[in-house]
Amino acid sequence: MDNFLNWLMSGNHLAYASSLLTFACLALFGVASFLYKKYLVRKGELFISPTFNTKNITYMGIMIACSVSVTVVISLVAPITVFPPIRVAFEGIMIKITGMIFGPVIGLIVGLITELLTMLFIPSFIHPAYFIVAIGFGFWAGMASFTFKLKSKQQWITVVIITLFIIAATAFLYNTLQYLEADENGNVKLFGVAVKKDLIPTLFIIMMGILLSICYIMCGLFIILKKQRWLEIILPIFLICIVTEIIITVLTAAWGDAGLLTSNTSDGYISMVALRVIQIPVKIIFNTALLATVYSVLRPLIKK
Repeated sequence: MDNFLNWLMSGNHLAYASSLLTFACLALFGVASFLYKKYLVRKGELFISPTFNTKNITYMGIMIACSVSVTVVISLVAPITVFPPIRVAFEGIMIKITGMIFGPVIGLIVGLITELLTMLFIPSFIHPAYFIVAIGFGFWAGMASFTFKLKSKQQWITVVIITLFIIAATAFLYNTLQYLEADENGNVKLFGVAVKKDLIPTLFIIMMGILLSICYIMCGLFIILKKQRWLEIILPIFLICIVTEIIITVLTAAWGDAGLLTSNTSDGYISMVALRVIQIPVKIIFNTALLATVYSVLRPLIKK
C-alpha cells in the first residue's frame, strides 16, 4: 500500500488515477446498462432506448451550440477566457446542465463535442486533461442526477451520499497527501515557495469540513423556512458540484494547469492541486447557485 501511495504522489499520477476512475465508472455503467437491456429482452419486454431519440438529439445540438457560442462570445469580450482553466469553467455550466437533465451518456458526448468545437473556434493550449474534464463534467453530473427523482422527504438520502463522499474523499486524499516528497526539513515547494508538508493535507481537511458544514446549514435553513421543496433541486446540484469539483477539477484539471502554467513538473501538479483546494468552498457555492438558477429555468422548458 505504501508503494502505491508513493506512486500516486509522484509526478501527475494522482491525475492519471482520477481519470482512470472516471473511465472505469463509465465502463461499469455501460456494462450495467447492457445487462439491464438484455434482462428486459429476456423477459419479453419491448425496450426502446430513450437516450438517442429525435428529441434528445435535437437538445444535444442545442446544448452544444449554446455552450460553444457563449464561450466564443465571452472570449471576444474577455480575452482571458482563452486560457483553458477559465474556458473549461464556462463550458462546464452547460455540460453539467445537459448531464443533469439527459443523463451521463448524453452528458459526456456533449462535453467531448463541446470541447472539440471550442478548441476549433478558440485556439489555445491543448492538453488531454481538459478533454477528460469536459467528459467528466457531463458523465458525473449525469450519474448524480438520479437524486433529482427523490422527493423532499427523501432528500436525506442525498445528504447521506454527500456526507459519505466527503468523508471518503477526505480520508483517501489526506492519507495520500502524507506521501508528498519533502526535503530534509520536511518542506515541499508550492510555486517555488517552501511550506510544511503537513499544510496541504490539513488544508484539504479544513476545506472539506467547511463543505460539510455548508450542506448541513443549508438543509437546516430550508427546513426552518419551510422551503423543503427547494432541497429537491439544491441538494442534488450540491452533490454534483462536490463530485465534479474533487474528482475532475481538483485532481484532473490541475494536470492540465501544471502543463500550462508551470515549468517544473515535479512540484507543478501539487501546486495546482493546492491552489484549487483553496477555491473549493467558494466555487461550489457559486456553481450551486448558478446551476440551480439555470436548471430551474431550463428544466420545465425541456420537459414540455
